Amino acid sequence: MHLDFCDTDLYDDPWDTYRWLRDQETLYRDETNGLWIAARYDDVFEISRDPQRYITSNGVRPKLKAPLSLLCEDDPEHTRQRRMINRGFTPARVRELMPHIRELSNQIIDDVQAKGEIDFVEDFAIHVPLIVICELMGLDPETRLKMYRWSDQMMAGDGHTDPDDPVLLGATEAFVEYNLMCADLIAERRESPQDDLISILVSKFDEGELGQEEFRNLAGEPIAGDPLGDDELNLFLTVLLIAGNETTRNAITGGMLGLSRFPEERQRLIDHLDDDHFVDLAVDELIRWVSPVIGFTRTVTEDHERRGVTLKAGDEVLMLYQSANRDEAMFDRADELVLDRDPNPHLAFGIGPHFCLGANLARLEVKIVFQELFRRLPDIHVPEGAERVRGESGLVIALQNLPARFTPVFAA
Repeated sequence: MHLDFCDTDLYDDPWDTYRWLRDQETLYRDETNGLWIAARYDDVFEISRDPQRYITSNGVRPKLKAPLSLLCEDDPEHTRQRRMINRGFTPARVRELMPHIRELSNQIIDDVQAKGEIDFVEDFAIHVPLIVICELMGLDPETRLKMYRWSDQMMAGDGHTDPDDPVLLGATEAFVEYNLMCADLIAERRESPQDDLISILVSKFDEGELGQEEFRNLAGEPIAGDPLGDDELNLFLTVLLIAGNETTRNAITGGMLGLSRFPEERQRLIDHLDDDHFVDLAVDELIRWVSPVIGFTRTVTEDHERRGVTLKAGDEVLMLYQSANRDEAMFDRADELVLDRDPNPHLAFGIGPHFCLGANLARLEVKIVFQELFRRLPDIHVPEGAERVRGESGLVIALQNLPARFTPVFAA
């Protein structure tokens, strides 16, 4: 079987392909793109936990060699950056957001409850994650629709290298527009700091705590000069935009699709909305089943054997989180949604030193969104056979449209 893992069409319905890959005795070789493919849970887990032999500093996406800030750093720089960014995602700060996320969720439900039929992505799922990340970064929540467009366009450019490709041109335009907005915000925060991530990062840049060895330009070259320019901070903020909303929004959208496919599980969730333990398990299971992030690459640092093949220094390995999280060797009834699955050692947030910084925030958003949604619109579902549209991305599942129906509720 010949497979091209940079062809985004492969990820429209990849589950049979993933199953075939896991059944192979050796790692699959994608000759078109020069990639080894890690599809089994054990392989993805072990590679993620071995940052000495599998590094990120050569990039984490096929065909994109430019390091993208924190995602593409190895220790000790990775730990230093992560510690500073973590100030914006501490458990205490996340807990403080609970009432606000609940309020936002209900405001969005207020806006759609009388319609009876909505596009679940554009009318509902995009809003809470985007508003929250806007507020964490000190941005006006009213900019969220622009942020949604910019984020999706940048994601669509993943894997495109032809400078005349309209998809790549659109991604470049979105990157420029977003960075122009960020440049204005950086100048404002430098003049008048606030309690937000941009102010924290500007302060650390200006104090020299984020040094030039931690950042590279889009060509992958070390930044010359000291102090660092704002272009590097803009790159950092681009990663925060994408990481802060794409995964959570796709988890919410994919979660609604999964709960519609497994109506008995949806009813179990409705019956246990006030049981925090059950809902916490359900959220992790939804995230496992959906696996919003498709995969990241690592670069091999030394020759060694892995599952029947010799990996050479410089080889790239694509880790497929989606496939790992449906591995029957790790998960009983792996293709099914089992909301009280426990334990649930899924890899949707990664594992090891690059475990997702925003995992607790993502879990909280998904939890509150579904609690409030099913309290007020308990029969909301995706109709069987409904057409869903996926964006052009090999990084995230990128559901663009998903019809949902429910009994309308009219305000008194």
